[in-house]
Amino acid sequence: MDKKRRAESMWPKGYRAAVTLSFDFDAETLWLSRNPENVHRPVLLSHGAYAYKVAVPRILELLNRHKVLSTFFIPGWVAERHPELVREIKGHGHEVGHHGYLHEPPHMLTESEEREVLKKGISILEGITNEKPRGYRSPAWEYSPRTLSLLSEHGFTYTSAMMDDEMPYQYESGLVELPVQWVLDDACYFLFSPNPPLSRVIASPEWVFSIWKSEFDGYYQEGHYFLLTMHPQFTGRPHRIHMLEKLIRHMKRQKGVWFARCIDVANHFLSRKG
Repeated sequence: MDKKRRAESMWPKGYRAAVTLSFDFDAETLWLSRNPENVHRPVLLSHGAYAYKVAVPRILELLNRHKVLSTFFIPGWVAERHPELVREIKGHGHEVGHHGYLHEPPHMLTESEEREVLKKGISILEGITNEKPRGYRSPAWEYSPRTLSLLSEHGFTYTSAMMDDEMPYQYESGLVELPVQWVLDDACYFLFSPNPPLSRVIASPEWVFSIWKSEFDGYYQEGHYFLLTMHPQFTGRPHRIHMLEKLIRHMKRQKGVWFARCIDVANHFLSRKG
C-alpha cells in the first residue's frame, strides 16, 4: 500500500483527511506563569482578559455557525475563575482538555510539583464539567523526562505536544500522541510584547491564511492530520476570526474532510489499533 492510501485508511470510512481546530484558553496565565510579579501589571494582564470577555464567545459563535466541534485546553487557574464559560464550552459539545494549572512548563517543575499540577488541574476541570479530562496539552509544548509516565498513571488517553510527525501515534504505555507544529500555531504570528527585545511583529491575517491554507492543502493531499493550535486572545480578534472562517470554508469545500475533536481522533486511532 502506498503512503497516500495508507494515510487515507487511517480515517473513518469516506474521509480522506482529518482536521482539529484546537484552542489554548490561557487568558492571563500566559504572563503570570512567566513572572508572578506581573500580577501588578493590569494593562499587561488585560491582554489575557480579552480572551474570556470577548474572544471565546466570538469563537463559540463561529464554531456553532459552522457546526464544527473543537477542543479547548484550559489551565486550572482559568477554569476555576470562569466555570460558567467552561461549562458553556462543554455544553456546546466541545472537548475540555488539561493545560496545567498556571500554564507551568513541565520541564521547569520538580516531580512532586508536576504531579501536583496534574492532580489539581484534573480536580478543577472534573468538578466543573463532571467529566475527567482525557486529553492533555503541555504548556509551552514541553515535556519533562517523567511527563508521559505521569499522564499514563493518571489515566489520560492522549497528549499533544510533539512535533515529529503529521499523524497520530502511540507510545508503549498506550498513550496516544497528537503531533503539533509551530507553523500551525497562531502565537508565532500574533503574540506581541512591547518589552525589549522586540522579536516579533504582528502578522497580517492574509499572510497567515496563505500559510495555513497551503499547509492544509499539503496535509489533505497526503491524507494527514491537520491540527491547528490557536489562542482566543490572539485569533479572537475580528479580522482574524474572518480569516479563520475563510479557512474553514476552504476546508469544507474539499471532499472527505473529517472535522473532529482531539479525543475523537485519539479514540478512532485506538479503535483501529484494537
